Parts: sequence; C-alpha cells; structure tokens
Amino acid sequence: MSDKKELPLVSILMPNYNYSRYLDQCIQSAIHQTYPHKEIIFCDNSSTDDSVKVAAKYRKDGVMICRNQCNIMNYNYRLLTEEYCRGKYFILLCTDDYLLPDFIETAVAIMEKYPDVGYVHGERDFVTSENKLVEQDPFYKCSFVAPGKKTMPVYMVETVAHPSQGVIRREAFQSIGGYDMEIDCLNADRSLWFYLSYQYDSSFICRKMSRIRVGIQSETAILLQNFQMPVLYHLIIKDFVNFAQNYNLPEVYEREGEALQRLAKEFVGYAGNMLYMNHVKQAEAYLKYAKIVFRDVVNEGLYQAFNSMIQKNLVDKRFIEQQNQEYNEHKRSYEPPQGYMEINPEELVRWLRQKYRF
Repeated sequence: MSDKKELPLVSILMPNYNYSRYLDQCIQSAIHQTYPHKEIIFCDNSSTDDSVKVAAKYRKDGVMICRNQCNIMNYNYRLLTEEYCRGKYFILLCTDDYLLPDFIETAVAIMEKYPDVGYVHGERDFVTSENKLVEQDPFYKCSFVAPGKKTMPVYMVETVAHPSQGVIRREAFQSIGGYDMEIDCLNADRSLWFYLSYQYDSSFICRKMSRIRVGIQSETAILLQNFQMPVLYHLIIKDFVNFAQNYNLPEVYEREGEALQRLAKEFVGYAGNMLYMNHVKQAEAYLKYAKIVFRDVVNEGLYQAFNSMIQKNLVDKRFIEQQNQEYNEHKRSYEPPQGYMEINPEELVRWLRQKYRF
C-alpha cells in the first residue's frame, strides 16, 4: 500500500437537517468508498431530531461532526465548502441521498488524468422515502469528457445532476466564487454546473454512482411550497441568457424559448404535487405562473387535468402518483455535448491505482 498522503484528498461534505432516518445509509456510503484518502465532514443545521446522535456513532470511523447553533439553511453549503473543506476535490452529499462505493475513486481518476475537467457527474437512480428503487436510464449514452462551453446549453433546459452526483475540483469551484447563496439550493447546483462549464471541461460517468431521494415529502417538494421557487427558477434562466449574450454564446441564449417551455411544464408538475399535499392555492399559483412563462401550456393535457381538479375541488391522488412515477421513469439517453471524447472509467481507475500504488 502507498502512503495515503500522496493521494489527492477528497472532502465528502454532508449538510444535514432532520434526516436522522437516512443517516446510517448515507454516512456508511461515504465511509465505504473505495477511494482511501478522504475526509468526511457532517454539519448539522440544528436539527430537532436525533441526527447528531446518529452521526456521532461514526466518529470512530473518522467522521468529523459539527453543529450550527441555529438553522442557517442553505448557507450551510457555503460554510462546508469555504470553512471546512480541505480536499483537492469535494462532493456535497445530501444526507437523504447515498453513494455507490466507487464513485469518488472513479471521479478522481478522471480529474487526475484530465486536469482541465472541473467537475464529474455520475449517473443516478432515484430512491423513495420507503427505500424503493426507481431505476433511471442514463442521461447521456456514454461516459465522456466534453468542452465546458459545449455543455452550457444543456443547463439552459436541464439541471442534469443533483449535488450528490457531482465531484468538484475545489480550485475550479473557488475560481467562480463558489455557491451563490442569493439563490436557493434548488438552483444552486444548476447554476454551479453552468458557470463551472464556462471555465472548465465537464465529465460524465455513464454508470450508476449515487441514489437520489425523491417523493412528495422530500425536502425539494417541501421547499416548493414556498412560492419564491418558480420566480427563482424563471430568473435563473434569464440570468443564463444575459450571461450568454454578454459573452457571445449563441448556442446558450438561443435555447431560451425551449427552456421556458420546459419550465412551464415543470410548474404544472409542481402544481400536481401541491394538490397531492392539499395545498390548493399553491397549486393554482403554479398553474398561473406556468401560463405566464409559456402561454400555450394551457393546451397541455396535464395542465387541463390539474386545473379541472382545482375548479371541481376534487383531487385525484392516484392520478398524480401515476404522473410522478411516469416522470421519474421517463426514458433518457442523449447524445453528449459537441466535441466530446468518450472515455473508459474502469481503465482510468486502473491507471490511478497504478500511479499511486494503492
């Protein structure tokens, strides 16, 4: 075995608020990564459940435990990345998600081999609050390294990856100013991928590397009850368009119309989730905002179905569940961004192990 200090350090950063029920699975997935040189930092946002007690069991495994005196909300991301993170690379592992064992090792191998790569996305599956696996088709059809500026147009229309799917080069992260906490955490990852791509190449592993928690009661769904969310989603597209126009990136700003159409359809889906949780006024607001973003959305069958439920004050929860299931299982397998180079992640892992002799 080599001296682990020769290996680049990876920081696994775990922001948490009231997710004690998922912590054993999440923390163990970090501990059992095949990559040997890592630090695991758990930062609790003053949870009211027994999160800290659960996490404290893993101090013996080298997990650092810290707790904020109050709930600083999304600024916990900034605290972890700016104050605690020491690694050459890092990942923000949301504590309702978990990693598959070789994600960190595979991502490090790619970024060590290709120093212009600023971040690596691994494919994911979804998992429900009841731990039911919802398998996903890969977003892209192969593993690759791609020019960042050719990746940017994708983020106009898709988030592509959640925080727990991305291993990031800290130098790249710092060069763009880190997370912009003027926006919410639902936009922070999409914004991060977009701006990293302006300065750095991107990479994608076409193999399942993490499990992302979904469901009506997920943190994302709960946050969507705050109606600032659609406004912020809308503004992030406008922000991307302004940036692209200022820096002469027509492949980005020319997708604005498509982006707004997709956004309107997302708002319709959120309206369904609000109806499922009996938040009728929020559901109605989402449908109205969808119409503002893209007027023709009123002709969509799902818009009409949810609008009818509101008018009749009769919510069909089985229908909404079916729509969510179909959305989570929708087929994907897109062409990589222009100028991509296909890679073999397994071959790169062998190269990394040989280079550092571990």
